[in-house]
Amino acid sequence: LDRNAGVGYRAEGGLLPDAGHQTFNRLQIVSAYLYGRFQVTGPAMASAGKGGPNSFIGWMDAEMKKLVNDVKNEADRSMVSGGRTVGFINQHDDKTNALGNMQYEFFGDLERIEQLRAETAGAPAAPLRIEFVRMDTYAVVLATGGNAFFTVASTDFADRTFTLAALAANDVDLTLGGANAIPDGVAIAVRVSVAQLNAAADVFTDVLDQQPTGFFGNLAEPTHFTVDRTTATNLATPLQSTVVTMATAGVHARADIGLTRIQSVMDTVLNLSSSEPNIILMNPLQRQKYAALFQLTAGGTNAVQNVSGEKSGAYNGGFSGLSYGSMPLKTSRHVANGGMLFMKTDTWKLLELQPHGFADVDGDVLLRVANQDSYEGYYRWYYNTVCVQPNRNAILAGLTII
Repeated sequence: LDRNAGVGYRAEGGLLPDAGHQTFNRLQIVSAYLYGRFQVTGPAMASAGKGGPNSFIGWMDAEMKKLVNDVKNEADRSMVSGGRTVGFINQHDDKTNALGNMQYEFFGDLERIEQLRAETAGAPAAPLRIEFVRMDTYAVVLATGGNAFFTVASTDFADRTFTLAALAANDVDLTLGGANAIPDGVAIAVRVSVAQLNAAADVFTDVLDQQPTGFFGNLAEPTHFTVDRTTATNLATPLQSTVVTMATAGVHARADIGLTRIQSVMDTVLNLSSSEPNIILMNPLQRQKYAALFQLTAGGTNAVQNVSGEKSGAYNGGFSGLSYGSMPLKTSRHVANGGMLFMKTDTWKLLELQPHGFADVDGDVLLRVANQDSYEGYYRWYYNTVCVQPNRNAILAGLTII
C-alpha cells in the first residue's frame, strides 16, 4: 500500500535514514465454487454401447469434453464481469423523468442485466435495482430523491444501452455542474444493488455473490476484498484504479478510439503507480475500430489497407497481430463492445482451493442417481481471481460500437 520511507540522502559519515518498511493491506479472499453437472440414463448408455466398438466411450468422452468447455466459458465470462459490478456508463447527462430520456450507453455485461431483470419480470413490485459508483471517489451516486439505487426498465442489445424506469426516484444529474459533479473523463460503474425487493434479493445473493470477482469488480467495487477503498476513508486510495471514458467534455457520448487516448490511459497509470499495463483486452468488433486507425485514403476515395507479402505471388490482407507500443492487443467475446481493458498481468492472482477437474468420488466419476436408472457426474473448480495492485490496471469505456 505504502512504500518504505527509510530512504534518503545523507552526508558522508552521517547517520543512516531511520529504518522503514513496506505497508500492506490484508485482503480476505473467499473462494467461489463453480460446478458443471451432467446426467445420463441407463437406456442411453445401453444404446450408445450398441453402436459399435468404443461407441459408449466415445459418446461419454464427447459429453464430458463439452461440459468442460461450458464450464470454461462461464469462467471466462466471470473473469470479466463476475460478481455485482457488471459494467460502466460513460454519459454525463442530466437524466430526469421530466426530460423523458433515461437511456444510458453501457459498456459491460448487458446480457447479465437482462437475465437478472427477467428474474423479476413476474413480480412488478420487485424490479431490478442497480447502483452507480463514481470512479474518481468510489462513492455511490445518489438519485435526486436520495435513493442509492436506480430502477431498470429495459435493455437494448443493438445499441448496448439500458433505460431507467420513468420514476422520479430515478432522476439524477451527472453533469459537471450537477448535484453529483462528475468531472470530465470519469466513468461510472454499474453495480447490481443489494437493496432488491422480495425474493429477488435472495435470488441475486445466491447467484451474484457466489461468483468470483471479475475484472470489473476488482477495479470498481467500493470494497476490495473487505478493504474500504473509497476516497472518503482516505485509507486505501492506492487500491483505486483508472476507469475513464473516451470523451473528455460535454455529455460524454461515445467516441471513436484514438491512439492519443490509449496513450493517455497508459500515462495516467504510469503516473499513479510507476508501472504500465502489458496487455490490452477488447471485443473482436472493437478490434475493427482499432485496425481502421492504420488505414490510409488515397485520392480522397480509395482505401489502402496494410498488406504483407509472404512470398512471390501471394498477399495476405489484414493484420497478423495488433499491438500498441509493442504491447499485444488480445480479443475476447466476453469483453463487451465499447471499451478496452488495460491489464498488468503480474498483479493478478488466481487463487485455487481446488484445481478444476471432474469430481472423483472414491475412484468413480460416474455415480448412480438415487431411485433412478441414471448416472451423473460433475466438474468442479474452487477458486477466485484477485488483483493485488489495481492501480496498475485500467478500463477505457465509452467507445463507439459497430
